[in-house]
Amino acid sequence: MATSAPQFPAKEQAIVMNAVDDLKLTDYVVAIGNIVQPKNIIFASRISNGRICIYMSSKLLVDQVVADHPVITIKDFEVNIRRLMNPARRIIFSNVCPSVPHNVIENLVQTLGFTAVSKMSFLRASIEGDEFKHVLSFRRQIYIQPDDSINLPSSMVIKYDNTNYRIFLSYDDVCFKCKVSGHFASDCPNQTEPTDQTDTSNSSTPLDLAVGKSLALDDQLETSNLVTPSPSTTAKRSAPDEPSTEFTPSDQPTTAKP
Repeated sequence: MATSAPQFPAKEQAIVMNAVDDLKLTDYVVAIGNIVQPKNIIFASRISNGRICIYMSSKLLVDQVVADHPVITIKDFEVNIRRLMNPARRIIFSNVCPSVPHNVIENLVQTLGFTAVSKMSFLRASIEGDEFKHVLSFRRQIYIQPDDSINLPSSMVIKYDNTNYRIFLSYDDVCFKCKVSGHFASDCPNQTEPTDQTDTSNSSTPLDLAVGKSLALDDQLETSNLVTPSPSTTAKRSAPDEPSTEFTPSDQPTTAKP
């Protein structure tokens, strides 16, 4: 008589709930079984940190339970349901001045409502040559818990050391050009032919120091601390034979992959 192969489910097939002293494991299993049918529950146990863990027959069932039944009532107790494994998502910050500390950006992430699951870190500049592998870019990354209820803004203005900086934000799996997931901006099938005025694909990520440029009204920022160019500086920029060494504002984040 043939025997069926053992099942080794993925962690993505599991949900967890807080263990209540007055509830038994059976109570949890029966409650979830009433939602997904008993045949779809394959493992159940108490685990560390006062939790109940239940594995189901498919990840799709987990998605449905978490989406449709985030809170259930078991014998007059309200119990929250969440995934055992929350897939982390990465946010890329571009055009960030190296002198801005990590905690300034981390506070921004928290203000937006995200929960970070990693520390902020720099991304390398991907410059060719072993002697330049240590060079970092003006981009940073952080991993967060996904939250579809939060809209990630494409750019924001932060203030540090009496200077306003515009930084760009994007998920690593979403093209910032067409806002569609599944490809990078450098591989965007919807991009138009670049012009001399709009092609920034080979540009570095300079700082937006708001020099000689007024901020948009929707930024609602005070402009008293913005630096405006002096006549001598303006003249130096317009000199035809003298190359400029100043940063110019970038309207798009870099498209170089980390």
